[in-house]
Amino acid sequence: MNSHIHKFKFDCSEKKAHSHKIRGCTEGMIGINNFHLHFFYGTSTYTNHTHYFSGVTGLPIKTENGHIHKMEGVLETNNMHEHKYSGHTFEEVSYISGKAYGETYV
Repeated sequence: MNSHIHKFKFDCSEKKAHSHKIRGCTEGMIGINNFHLHFFYGTSTYTNHTHYFSGVTGLPIKTENGHIHKMEGVLETNNMHEHKYSGHTFEEVSYISGKAYGETYV
C-alpha cells in the first residue's frame, strides 16, 4: 500500500451551549498494508476560545472502495469544559510520493 493521507470532518459534542467542528488531514501512514495508523492534530475555535486536539487513528476498516479509520477523543479542556469527538476519516485518500517523505518513517 502506498503512503497516503485522509481528510476528516465531523462535529463534537455540545457543552456550555455550543459545539465545535473539527476538520483536517491526517499525517502520512505509519505501518504497512492493513496494519497502519495515522497521527492527527489540530485546533478548533469557537467565538472567544480554542481547543487543541491530537491522536492516532484506529486500524483500517475495509470499505467497498478502499478503507477508512476511526477517530475519537476529547478536545483539550479550555474555559472549564471539554468536548468529545468521534467519527471516521473520509474514504478518499491522497497519495504521497517522493523519496524524502518515505525516509522519514524508515
